[in-house]
Parts: sequence; C-alpha cells; structure tokens
Amino acid sequence: MNLKNKLSVNSTLLFAFTVGLLMAGSFLLFRSHMKDLYFDNLEDHAMTTALFYFEKDEIKEINSERYRQIEVQYNKISNESIRVYDAKTKKLYLHDNTGVKLSEQHLNAIVKNKILPFTINDRQFVGLFYKDNQGDFIIVVSGIDRAGNRQLEALGLMFLLFYLIGIPLNYFLGTFLSKQTFRPFEEVIAKVNTITTENLHSRLEIPQTSGKDEIKELATTFNYLLERLENGVMIQNNFLKNASHELKTPLTIIIGDIEVSLQQPRTTEQYEEILKTLKKDTLHLKATLDGLLVLSGLELSEPQQMEIVRLDEILWNVLEKKAIEYPESKVSVNLDAIAEEEDLLSVYANKHMLFIALYNILDNAIKFSTPAQVDIFAFSNKGKLEIKISDQGPGISDKDKESIFDLFFRSDTTRHIQGQGLGLFITIQILKLHNINIKVDSEVKKGTSFILTFPQKN
Repeated sequence: MNLKNKLSVNSTLLFAFTVGLLMAGSFLLFRSHMKDLYFDNLEDHAMTTALFYFEKDEIKEINSERYRQIEVQYNKISNESIRVYDAKTKKLYLHDNTGVKLSEQHLNAIVKNKILPFTINDRQFVGLFYKDNQGDFIIVVSGIDRAGNRQLEALGLMFLLFYLIGIPLNYFLGTFLSKQTFRPFEEVIAKVNTITTENLHSRLEIPQTSGKDEIKELATTFNYLLERLENGVMIQNNFLKNASHELKTPLTIIIGDIEVSLQQPRTTEQYEEILKTLKKDTLHLKATLDGLLVLSGLELSEPQQMEIVRLDEILWNVLEKKAIEYPESKVSVNLDAIAEEEDLLSVYANKHMLFIALYNILDNAIKFSTPAQVDIFAFSNKGKLEIKISDQGPGISDKDKESIFDLFFRSDTTRHIQGQGLGLFITIQILKLHNINIKVDSEVKKGTSFILTFPQKN
C-alpha cells in the first residue's frame, strides 16, 4: 500500500472513530437528558395529582370507583398511570393496572427521600411522599415516554445514516486530497529518476513559496546531496586520473632504465648505479602508493582510537625517523614557552594520524631547508597550544599558497625536489578530522612557517 492509500485509509479510520465517538456520546447524552425531562414531567404530574385531589377532597370521600374514574380520565390526558398508597400501612388505594408491583423497599425509599425517580424495565416511575391533614400518602406516577423514544429512534437512525454515508465520502475526499498533496512528490521522483552520473549537474526546481514547505525543504536537501555527489565524483575522477599519472611516471622510468641496461653488457659499477636509480624510483613509487592508501582510509572513515597522547613524544618519534632518512638535517626544538603549561602537550587525537601529519610537514621543511636549520617552537595562545614549524627554504608564492593543499599539487619552483604531491593533502585531511587549524606564513626566498593551533581542552 502506497502512502496515498495509507493516508486515505488512516484518515477514514480516524474520521470513523472520532465521529462515531461524538455521535455515540451525543446520543447517550440526549437520551439521558430526555429521561431526566420525563422524570421531571412525572414529578410535576405527581405533585399536581396530590394538590388537586388531597387538598380539595377528603380521602374518606374518595372510593375505589371514583379513583378508577379519575385514573381513566387522567390517562386520557397524560397517558400516565397513578397509584396512591397509605404511607403507614402501604395499603393501595388506587391500582393502575400496569402489572408492575412495587416492593416495600421502593415504598420505604420514597418515604425516606420524599421524591424518588426510578425505572423498572422500560417504564419510568416517580414516587412522591405527601403529608396531608388526613394522613401520609405515597403517590406513584409512572409512564413510558413514547414521544421521547420516537425522537431517540429518529435521532439514532439519522446518526447511523450520516455515519454510513460519511465514511465512504471521507475516504473518497481523502483519496482526492492525498493525490493533490503527493503530486509534487511524484514530480520530484520523476525528476530524480532522470538524474544519472552523466548529468549530476542537474538540479531540482525549488518551489517559489513563502515560509516553510516540506517539498521546498526536500528539493533543497536533495540539491545539496547532488552537489556533494557531483563534487565527490569529480574528485574521484581527478584522483584516478592523477593517481594513474603519478603511478605511471615512475613505472615508465623503471622500465626505461631496465631496457637501457639490457641493451649491452655493463660493468659492476654501472649495474650498481642502475640499481640505485631503480631503488630510488621504486621508493618513490612505494611512497606514492602508501600515500594513496592513507588517503583512501581518511576519506572512508572518521579517525578511530582517539585518545590522550603526548604531542612532544610524537614529535620526537618523527624527528628520530627523519634523522635516519636525512642524516645531514638540522632541527631545533624549543618548548620553553610552555614549560609552565606542560599539560597543553597532552592532546586528544589519533596517535598514528597525528604522526603522519607532523611527519609530512617536517618532511617538506627538511627537504626544502637542508642544509639550513628547521626550527620548531611551542606557544600558548589564549589557552590553546600552537606549534610553529619554520624552514629556510625557497618559500611559497602567493599564487601557490592557494593550491599547496590540493591533491598532487607540485609547485614549478620545487619540481626538482622529490615528492608525490600527496603529503600536504593528506595532512590537511587529518587536521580537519582533529579540528586543528593550520596557517601558512611564507615569503619567496625567505622560508615558510606552518602554524598549527590545537583545539582548547574542555
């Protein structure tokens, strides 16, 4: 069952329950009101009977025959029956021929309550305890509210008829309204079904309505999703194109070196030189593949195994590896500025990822600065830890600053230095995942500084 039918059925069920409850409640309330009105009417007749007969006549002058005649005449007028009892002896002076015998408990209850309405079967009774100068009497007036019952039957039939007509009418109206309501959704679905990877640039038309509108919000959200998908596909295509190029280049060089070396016999020294070149190109290829694997992991998931780590320990591990890789490098580390705030060096991060980020930044600084020195400083800025890594390399032009964190970007001024164009792109992804801000200060021929600002501890 689709949403349109569900909406129609549910609205009809709700209508049936609500209207049925209202009609039943109204019917029961009206019936109770009619019953109370008839009790009041019987009570008035009982009082009229008492005043008319006992105030004007003496009870001894009223014999059975006279009571019978009064009853006949009264029934012609009110369609009700009258009984008169002696309150003490419970003797019946007038019998109404209704066939209903009142128990002594009923009569005692009338004496106790003075006026007592009650019902036996479908007949309504009102008992009146009346004190007269001739004695105490119990007057019981009873009847069946035939006019009221006919009104109740008519009302019940009318409610039932309206109810039976209202349910299918509500269903058809609900179906019509649901079709009108869901028509914009059908248009959105039809438009979405036309979008493929070939036309991800397509966007849904935003309804020109004021205020909040579900269709407007849905179209806006889906357009935002399409924009992200388009950007993701574009990045993926560029990534595959650039990755294939970066992998093809060292492979081509390796194959070329091997083919040249096989063209003629070589000396041991020449083979050693060729092997060194092959090793260099192979390491370059391995570094590219490692970077791609790290990059793939960063794009697929959030950083895992977040914990409190010591930044200085990670920094010393990086420098230890760099010292082996670049024995001639010079790196100075100065943590004096935070000597009294040593706890700032404890940060919440993924140790492995933070190692990669610092490794990449220091790798660039050492490569571009050697044999000059690289300086590392730690500061405290408004309760936040700042790490500044400065080199004395060729610097970065204002034009290249906008692109240094792009995938596979290599500046024309540094292409002679070995690299894959992956390091800073991976670094910026890691820093974003850790909410670490990075700022680049650089001037051509005067060096570059990377300033990392860590988030403040809670």
